[in-house]
Formats: sequence, C-alpha cells, structure tokens
Amino acid sequence: MSILSFSGPRWTTRHLTLAAMLTALEVILGKMSVGNPTVLKVSLGFIATALVGYCLGPWLGGMVMIVNDLISNTILNTGGGMFFPGYTFSAFITGVIAGLFLYNQRVTWQRIFIYELCQIAVTNVFFNTLWIYVMSLSSHSTGQSFMALLAIRLPKEIISWPIESLIVLALLKAFSKINLPIQR
Repeated sequence: MSILSFSGPRWTTRHLTLAAMLTALEVILGKMSVGNPTVLKVSLGFIATALVGYCLGPWLGGMVMIVNDLISNTILNTGGGMFFPGYTFSAFITGVIAGLFLYNQRVTWQRIFIYELCQIAVTNVFFNTLWIYVMSLSSHSTGQSFMALLAIRLPKEIISWPIESLIVLALLKAFSKINLPIQR
C-alpha cells in the first residue's frame, strides 16, 4: 500500500455504470446547497466526491467530476451558479485528489483528515477563490481583491475541514465494511 494511489480500476462496464451512478449522486448532493455560489456555498457534494475517489481512483474520478460540473452548471443550472472553465478544472483536480488519497487505501482518520485538508486547500481555498477573483475582474463591478475574497472564504473552509473529515471518515469506514465486488 503506497502513500498515494496513481492507478485506477480498469474501465469496465461495471465501473462506467458506477461512475454514472456516482455522477448522479454528486449532482443531487451538489444541488442540496445553501449560500451564494459566487462567494460562499455549503453543500453535501463532498460526500459523493469521497465516494468517487474511493471507488474509481484519480483519473476516472477526475472525469466523473468534469461530467458532474458540466451537467450541474449547464443542463441543470438553476440560475444560482454559472459555467466557467476554471471551475471545471477545479472539479477535475478535486476528483484526482480524492482518488490519489482514497483509492485502494486503508481508511484511517489520519488519511481522511490529510485528504480533506489537501482538497480544501487546493481546490476550495486556492483555485475556487482564484476563479471568483478572475470572474469579478471581468464583471462591471469594482472587483474584489483576491485577499479580500480569501478572508471571506477561509473561515468557512477552516470550520468545514473537521466536520467534512468526520463525515467522510464515518461514511468510508461503513462503505469499506460492505466490500462490494464493484469497488476494486
């Protein structure tokens, strides 16, 4: 067992079907959100993201997250969010990070807390704040500075880190005990 898993499952019909089901779960949980998506949003999508990484690995997980982003922000856009290619890139990175840390790995609290810290720091704090900043530059508003946006977003991410970690830990511990043949 290595520290990070750079491999994934073979692309079989079972795994592609699982990918489709997890994409649907990701879309549904992502739509169950509170807040303004352009500044601060809280959702349950992290649950499905962890399952995607755990079951599908980094590369198929990244592809699932791209499909999720495209479906959520184009076909099922309810006007709250908007399509921006930067967010699609962030979604891919989210799936890759989840797969790197969770696929074919033992579920321990240390691994989950480090996974969530990396996930939150790289995608939520850095990339998504960067995309909000870039989009505010092109709008007709005065545009907020990157550091001001970070100051708004960082407390939420710090608070959500242990909460999301505990939820993912409990979920993956239970999921690993089921030992489905489709998982590996």
